[in-house]
Amino acid sequence: MSQTREMDGQQSDTYAVLRVSHLSKSYQIYDKPADRLKELLFNKKTHNVFTALQDVSFTLGKGKCLGIIGDNGSGKSTLLQLIAGVLEPTSGQVQAHGTVLGLLELGIGFHIEFTGRQNIFFYGDILGLPHSLLKSKIDQIIAFSELQSFIDRPLKTYSTGMRMRLAFSLVSSLDPDILIIDEALAVGDLYFQKKCIDHIMKIKESGRTIIFCTHSMYQIGLFCEETLWLKNGVVERYGESMQVTSAYEAYQLGKEEDVENETGAKYANMPVRITEAAILNELPISRGDDLRLRIRTECQSDDLPFHVMVSLKFGTDYGVFATGTHLSGKPPLRGKQREITITYPNVPLMGGFYWLHIRLFD
Repeated sequence: MSQTREMDGQQSDTYAVLRVSHLSKSYQIYDKPADRLKELLFNKKTHNVFTALQDVSFTLGKGKCLGIIGDNGSGKSTLLQLIAGVLEPTSGQVQAHGTVLGLLELGIGFHIEFTGRQNIFFYGDILGLPHSLLKSKIDQIIAFSELQSFIDRPLKTYSTGMRMRLAFSLVSSLDPDILIIDEALAVGDLYFQKKCIDHIMKIKESGRTIIFCTHSMYQIGLFCEETLWLKNGVVERYGESMQVTSAYEAYQLGKEEDVENETGAKYANMPVRITEAAILNELPISRGDDLRLRIRTECQSDDLPFHVMVSLKFGTDYGVFATGTHLSGKPPLRGKQREITITYPNVPLMGGFYWLHIRLFD
């Protein structure tokens, strides 16, 4: 959706292109459709209230990028839809100076029976854009999407990644003053994700304002000066991106530890278990360093065979490498007490958060 909303003309607000003030969104939840009619006829409340977003406020300046993070169901998409004008707030206010365009749920504004080319104009019609503008942009949109061979085929034949290509290429080419991106880079191939990231950097460098929602802390660190963390519909933390993402990562690690504590008794009875996993390098690790790991295991029997597999993930998104004893060509491990050392040479790391996953299997 596209909106042009003028902010109050106070001199002190001229730098802020977006101001969100005490924004809330609630829904009335009925157990069954007939309850709506009962409430209307008998003037008796038959619904519960679900608050998706409560009292969210922030200001975003021209040329800045704000990151939005949080667990699924925390209210991120609701907030973005309110800013884009797709939803009306229950209370609070959104004041935007300039055009707001959102790459929200993939396929929003598209018709699956139309071709990719037809959908470009269909989307423009929804926004009230003149066909002359879209005609002047269409070659650029198609070229960026790299969908030349598919552009005249129905959208229903497109994969999710192809739809993302079309949607991103279209929205980003329209040069909005405020661009909203809601987890669009979570789908599609790594090549096109890299292409999108480079393009977002160019958009930011041109002085446009971006709101970027993602589960990738690396992408947050790459784009966003400030980050807003939503938890259960309220602002848990808002401020400088490194501080907010560090707090969020600590929260995620705490949740994993809680799960481990809850299931500790179960895993204590497993025939093979990991008793220690350690990184032998001094931290932080730099690009090109050898990554050295030590893993200690405990087994109930000397005769029970098992393998160890280690995978490294970039943030929580992409695998960097995976290795394991099952790939060595040697027999499975055995023994009640084992210490395994793994060295991965010249690790191709970029800046960001990484996760090590260690698994045992027979």
